[in-house]
Amino acid sequence: MRGRSFRGNNYLICNICARKFDNLHLHELWYFDDIELIQTLIGCRAICEECHNAIHFGRSQAVGLERQALAHIQNINGWSEEDARNHINSSFKQWIRRDQLHYKLDLSYLLENNLIHKRKIHWAWLDRPPRPRDRLDALLWSQTLLQLPCAVILDTETTGLIEGPMKNPNAEVVELAIISLKGKTLYNGRFRPLYEIPSHVVDIHGITNEAVKKSPTFKNEYKIIQKILHGKIVVAYNSKFDQKIIANTCKIHEIPVLDNLSWECAMWAYKGYLESPQFLKLPHGKHDALTDCKATLNMIKKMAKGESA
Repeated sequence: MRGRSFRGNNYLICNICARKFDNLHLHELWYFDDIELIQTLIGCRAICEECHNAIHFGRSQAVGLERQALAHIQNINGWSEEDARNHINSSFKQWIRRDQLHYKLDLSYLLENNLIHKRKIHWAWLDRPPRPRDRLDALLWSQTLLQLPCAVILDTETTGLIEGPMKNPNAEVVELAIISLKGKTLYNGRFRPLYEIPSHVVDIHGITNEAVKKSPTFKNEYKIIQKILHGKIVVAYNSKFDQKIIANTCKIHEIPVLDNLSWECAMWAYKGYLESPQFLKLPHGKHDALTDCKATLNMIKKMAKGESA
């Protein structure tokens, strides 16, 4: 992160070399508990470009700034080149060792110093796996996801699509299911839509207008769903669609969009797992929200074991 740039007689001082500059980097300070495996943010400091390159020596090597970074390390510490090299080698060994471990993040420093609003972030989101792009990524994604207590699986059936040639601007959720990563059903219900379900959509999921005639509306169930999803990592097969259709449903019913959650896409993971050039249908999907939640969970478990989904 760049520090604020000042002009004229207003300058910032680098916290390492104590020289004045008009443009600095903001560098995090971390404490590593190698026993409990907790990485704790303990502060920040403003550093100049030269100090930034010295701290991130591996990056400096990659971009051709190794000699300049090495000279700066020697100058700041009063070291010989041998001393500097020994320090760098020791730091790299420590980095390689820590890179093999999975640390939990402790960012309470940000809350304690009023740098973020405590209701706008959930620490468990920080442990989420990176977006999978190949089979190995998908394997790690699945294994990590199954260990997260804050993750749930969601699926919807709708009154239509909100994108593409068959799009319907009034499309909304007509069935929704949510399960835990242990397979427990947290929510499973149907809703009476504001607009009729078109016949060609009924042919897909089999939910008729008559079947939901006495069901509650999505607005009626909104607070229950909101409470279940609050702060959760929500996994869906084609999460982009579910996220948009839920947002559209909220818009139609004139209620706030569900925003205190984080989305993960199981379809992207499956595509990477098979190293497929295109997206694939959910294995054993039935166009039934609860059944498809369970099919998604089963697929994730199989990917975590390296098995065929």
